[in-house]
Amino acid sequence: MLLKRLGLVLLGLSCVLPLARAADFPARPMTVLVGGGPGSLPDLFARPLADRLSRSLGQPVVVDNKPGAGGMIAIQALKAAPADGHTLAVITNAHAVWNPHIFAKLTYDPKTDLVPVSPVATIPMALVVNPALPVNTVQELFDLAREKPGALNYASSGNGSPPHVLFEMMRRQAEADIVHVPFKTGTDALTSVAAGDTQIYFAGTSLVAPMVRDGRLRLLAVSPSVPGEPFAGVPTLQDAGFPGLEGVVWLGVVTNQGTPAQTVERLNHAVAEAARDPSMRQAFDSHGALLLEGSAAEFAQRIESDRATWDPVLEKMGLNPG
Repeated sequence: MLLKRLGLVLLGLSCVLPLARAADFPARPMTVLVGGGPGSLPDLFARPLADRLSRSLGQPVVVDNKPGAGGMIAIQALKAAPADGHTLAVITNAHAVWNPHIFAKLTYDPKTDLVPVSPVATIPMALVVNPALPVNTVQELFDLAREKPGALNYASSGNGSPPHVLFEMMRRQAEADIVHVPFKTGTDALTSVAAGDTQIYFAGTSLVAPMVRDGRLRLLAVSPSVPGEPFAGVPTLQDAGFPGLEGVVWLGVVTNQGTPAQTVERLNHAVAEAARDPSMRQAFDSHGALLLEGSAAEFAQRIESDRATWDPVLEKMGLNPG
């Protein structure tokens, strides 16, 4: 009887201890990993998000930029961290859905190594060119590309990045020969196009807006329609003859496998609260972003739905693994 009672006590403790650990969370400073450099699309949202998480959770939250290798460097760091919710990563569609079709030797399994915490935002994309390129519309751009096969090039923030995958879909739909030039970060790609070293970039509105405003880039199209300067009234990709092209990038927060469910739930509420903060919403508006809310389970379901949509598309594209 004594042993039976002892067993029941131990069983009770095994159930209570995870709850206690979750209640004590966070117990130390936290890190938000970003698979891009300072000024990259995920970084633009990770920094204000980290600031507001720090306020609501009562611990310092530091952004750690680890660009390169399609986000694999950042995700490797996430995998190596203790599974206790103190290390997060801001990811995009590319990290959770596209990378298995891009990299022959992917160093993580998106289905098991990434634990969805919360969606954050959707980012419309903008097609921009160097102003020296003699085109003012999407039609003129692809007409020029077909007239001069291989003469034009487009920049991206790396193999498998949203600018790479989405423009590659557009290029193939237009049947145009345009050379892909990958860079390590979105900032590097943007600088290259503004300098004229490359001519074309299909990137998040948040990245290109400053250079569109000051004339260093020419805006040809957005997807979807974006209210507010400098994108208001600009043709959408559908208007430009690309119906059905999904030109939106989403951002979300994940943690690593083994993190207690109670901690994931706490983080989900904290991220949602931070994203709804008026100053954070102002940052969203200035970047042309749309708030994306949902539970951890809903975020996981969105990722699964995206895989069902994108897997056959990417398999058909047959992108060369890099």
